[in-house]
Amino acid sequence: MEHGRETGGDDPGLTPHGRTDADDRARISARSRAAAEGRAVLAAAGIDVVSAAEESDARSGRMELRLPGDGPRGGGSSLQNLTRGTGTIEADYLNGEVTLLGRLHGVPTPVVDVLLRTADAFARDRRRAGSMTLAELTALVDVEVKMAHSVGA
Repeated sequence: MEHGRETGGDDPGLTPHGRTDADDRARISARSRAAAEGRAVLAAAGIDVVSAAEESDARSGRMELRLPGDGPRGGGSSLQNLTRGTGTIEADYLNGEVTLLGRLHGVPTPVVDVLLRTADAFARDRRRAGSMTLAELTALVDVEVKMAHSVGA
């Protein structure tokens, strides 16, 4: 076991899903960056953030949140839409509220903005979920963050 989980194959640097520890750290970082923007937006809008314990109690075993690629899962509606190639996705409703509140309260949301645009583009172009590498997505986010900081400076 490494960091509380089995590693994959003969390579001690791979997870059971064939990712490196660096991939896992990057994915967690991307999620953390988006969550931090969401918390900042909610704080600026005067909306209380629900604690992890409160969220867990409210879900009471009905839903399990995992990072993409962390084992088999049925997938939420967004993943299902991409898998079926419907050409639509709920990102405007799910992430769009964060970007709207950010604009209304002067809080930049470059990470969430990139995730929203990327999800919309994937749906519109009927791209397969997972067809963009985490490195590619991170590069898009980093460019957007730099632009947001240069505008705000």
